[in-house]
Amino acid sequence: MSEPSATGAQGGLRSDQISGVVFVLIALLTAWENRSYPLGSLSEPGPGYMPLLLAIALGAFGLLVALRGSASPLFNTIDWTESKRGIVLLIACGVGVFVLERIGYRLTMIALLVFMLGVVERKRPLPTVLVSVGFAFISYFVFATMLKVQLPQGPWGL
Repeated sequence: MSEPSATGAQGGLRSDQISGVVFVLIALLTAWENRSYPLGSLSEPGPGYMPLLLAIALGAFGLLVALRGSASPLFNTIDWTESKRGIVLLIACGVGVFVLERIGYRLTMIALLVFMLGVVERKRPLPTVLVSVGFAFISYFVFATMLKVQLPQGPWGL
């Protein structure tokens, strides 16, 4: 019979090791999908330059998390009490992707944030609405106006 050592070391995969490997796999998939975009040069980067840099950074950090994950809890001992909340948030993000082109960036962000803050996190209504509207319009201004990123406006110009 094998018992855990006095230091508590046990065999098996740890949660951080699994997370790190998943990040590395996402980075590899992103780099693979990015191959169709031109990289350009350092002085004039192309559309594939930044996604590749982000994929490299994600892969490096994922590898670091996986290699240093020996102190995290064993994967099979994790308490999944927050899994329902995570699934709800994931579904909300999926709905957001679906409606983004139809109702526009600002209305989508307002709806998502009101749902996430007001319904899921049960924050008070006034701060929820103020944060949601403020974030939607400020982020739209930063990305669409200052950075010239084309964001969907929806049928009402919002």
